Amino acid sequence: MKPHASRLMLSVAVLAAMVLSAAPGFSLGPDRQSVYLTVAGPLEVVRLGADHAVKLRGKVVHQTSGDSLTAQSYMSVGELDDGFDAVLLRRGLGNVDCPVVYDLVTVGADGKSALVQSFNNCSRLADIRALGDKLYFVLENKTGATEVLEYSDADRRRSAPVKLKKSALPTPETPN
Repeated sequence: MKPHASRLMLSVAVLAAMVLSAAPGFSLGPDRQSVYLTVAGPLEVVRLGADHAVKLRGKVVHQTSGDSLTAQSYMSVGELDDGFDAVLLRRGLGNVDCPVVYDLVTVGADGKSALVQSFNNCSRLADIRALGDKLYFVLENKTGATEVLEYSDADRRRSAPVKLKKSALPTPETPN
């Protein structure tokens, strides 16, 4: 093959690769949706075709099949050396009866992570509060009634299964 033809073929191949990689829906690897620099290292939300995953330092800690994951809130709680970071994720698109489902991923400086899946009882998230090593999620249903769910970081630290428990917001301390 002549050198000119060889260079032409290489140019066409490079151009084709550039055009294909710019085409919607086509990618050569995961599509990074968001990245957070947490106390345990980079936490990424990536799209893998129709699926989504959350990766901590490149290792998958949560994955959905067919449901989208969108990071809604990022929170740093407590002190840098013994606190934790939390990412609240909206999963799927929902429907009229249950518009949003939430997942929560937490990570600590110790490198341990925890996942709380599918919480909100088809309610809207009205408030999130961080106090000590706890997060409080205030949910409001269609009738206006509220429910408070509490996340305690103690279970993540022990590598125990993590669940939210029904709670009440702590009363604020009044100064003397």
